[in-house]
Amino acid sequence: MTAANKNNAEILAPAGNREKLRFAVKYGAHAVYFGGDEFNLRVRAGNFSPGDIEESIDFCREHGVRTVFLMNAFLHEDDLPAARAYIERIKKYPFDAVMVSDPGMLLLLKKAGVTAEFHLSTQMNTLNHLSMRFWREAGFSRVVLGRETTLDEVRKISAGTDMEIEVFAHGALCVAYSGRCLLSRYLSGRDANQGDCAQPCRWDYKLMEMKRPGNYLDIIEHASGTEILSSKDLCLIQHLEDYLDAGVHAFKIEGRMKSLYHAANTTRVYRHALDVAGTEDFKKHLPFWLDELDLISHRPYTDNLFNEFGNTAFDGVPYVKKAMFMGYKEGTGDDERQALVRTSNPLYRGDRLEGIFPIHDVIRDDTFQVMTIRDADGSEVEMARPNSLYTIVFDKDVDDDAIFRKRIGP
Repeated sequence: MTAANKNNAEILAPAGNREKLRFAVKYGAHAVYFGGDEFNLRVRAGNFSPGDIEESIDFCREHGVRTVFLMNAFLHEDDLPAARAYIERIKKYPFDAVMVSDPGMLLLLKKAGVTAEFHLSTQMNTLNHLSMRFWREAGFSRVVLGRETTLDEVRKISAGTDMEIEVFAHGALCVAYSGRCLLSRYLSGRDANQGDCAQPCRWDYKLMEMKRPGNYLDIIEHASGTEILSSKDLCLIQHLEDYLDAGVHAFKIEGRMKSLYHAANTTRVYRHALDVAGTEDFKKHLPFWLDELDLISHRPYTDNLFNEFGNTAFDGVPYVKKAMFMGYKEGTGDDERQALVRTSNPLYRGDRLEGIFPIHDVIRDDTFQVMTIRDADGSEVEMARPNSLYTIVFDKDVDDDAIFRKRIGP
């Protein structure tokens, strides 16, 4: 791996709303990607109003973080007037890049005078250097390769182009080719290619013979049902150095619909891995990174999209949840042991929590005990309810930007 390639590479983190964006930035993202109210492929994410967009760009610029705005929905003919109108509303914002899938959307953005870089979405399943050349001539500076691209193919593509290459490094995979699926639209009327996927590939299915209604045949891999359409989750942390050596410029983390904790922890892990890539510290810290990635909610991991089940019998993909996101520090109290905590799950006096922090050269994670909980009126309570703000006194000082979790299960 060349030092220049490592130094130019970036971690691109998901920002489903302003809160997630803020923590992705603080936890080490070089760039964040997010969408507005229309024309992005996660219409059920929190997404960003015009005011959110403006404030988020300012926040990112203050922290030296790049912004990638998503306009990656596919356009039907009747969508064109609304797309033109929306582009007129957002073209004033100084995004660093705009992510596009549909060539028609690219033409609309250019015609409106948008001057940001254009990045091509993985939805266009770019798999070779000739396609890269085509998209370069169309006006793109970066291509997110199709998730079907092998590491060897990444090397060959990189050797044949001067464009920036982005790959998905972590998160949910889709059984459809490069994510272009019609199953959701067929079963629920919600179009995945316009950002409204109902994720029917994750539903539980059972087999019934037509003349025997209610008599389900036993094809269950685990207690909740079979998941023959549901892919494992992607995790490339062990191979990050190989992808850097192959010429990758950006590593994207999937997860705009997932929690603030998910965005922050995956971001800090991959940022730390990128920072120490090419040194002895990479192997030294790998067990820590793998343990941390196991402590976010996920399906079993794979690092090989083509052969994720190893040509063996399908064994199901039960969801793995080993830690519960309890909340994060939003402000300080009267001293360093007091913190204003935004809760995510019920929290009780006496609870022992793990606190994670951004990694700046050293890992500062620690354990904390909840000594006192005070509500908005200043009254002491035994339990902090979810989605509320409480003043909590811990047994030791708590640094800013702490995220709290509690381990569950084995």
